[in-house]
Amino acid sequence: MTKEDWRTTLFVWDGILSFVENEETEEKKAESGIGEESEELSKGADSLRVRWRGTWIGCNEADAAKVPTPKRGAFDEYVSSDHTFEVEGAVSRVATTDDGVDVEYSKGGDGGNVVGGDASTIHHRVDMTGGTGYELGEGNEKETHHDDRHDVFFFSPTLRWSGKLRNQLTNLVLAVGDNEFGHFLSVGWLRVGNRVTLARRYVDEDDERSGWDVEDLTRAVLEQIATTAVDGHVEIVIPPWQCVAMHADARHGSKRQKITSKSDS
Repeated sequence: MTKEDWRTTLFVWDGILSFVENEETEEKKAESGIGEESEELSKGADSLRVRWRGTWIGCNEADAAKVPTPKRGAFDEYVSSDHTFEVEGAVSRVATTDDGVDVEYSKGGDGGNVVGGDASTIHHRVDMTGGTGYELGEGNEKETHHDDRHDVFFFSPTLRWSGKLRNQLTNLVLAVGDNEFGHFLSVGWLRVGNRVTLARRYVDEDDERSGWDVEDLTRAVLEQIATTAVDGHVEIVIPPWQCVAMHADARHGSKRQKITSKSDS
């Protein structure tokens, strides 16, 4: 990765999310598709760790709207790539208030308000800086790297693909972080099989997005990809990174659109 190209490249990470302490059981549950709240979550999220393992590919495209969902072979678990990743971290329950303040629920706290909350609520944050890291480089120059900060935010109350097409927002996943290459933002979603697909964009330190927190990212993304219907359910663009906020230069692109009701169209 060179200084000339890393910000015009959209890095798409694709892999399986599982619980570290009971990974074999969780993989079997993920294969079945839809899951209720796990026994682990019901005992308290702050005692949990999750692992995200897969591959990543680089798409040399400044316009995020032109980057499709990466395809896998019919019998392949991961997207074909020379670069793998395996990261993990502790889970914290999180709710976002109207004034943009994070409210964390410690183990044994009143987590019920979070799990039963609105579909647009961020339910969990994972500090995804543990694990073996991710590969960079080619051939003999390939090395393993780690992020200094990689906060991944899940809108899912169960940390599993919901399977509910009328509540697509619950599958949204966002991330913010920093490493030796700079600040980055990520947008993606939970998919069938408990697959998480996230597109990462590095931003220059002079870019206003370098100072964004997850609330800023949420607002910018939803203004572009979310549509609310008359009955209140929300549909999102898939893949969700196809928005101006994820362009190499967010000043270039279509004007942000206000979330509208389908009844108005």
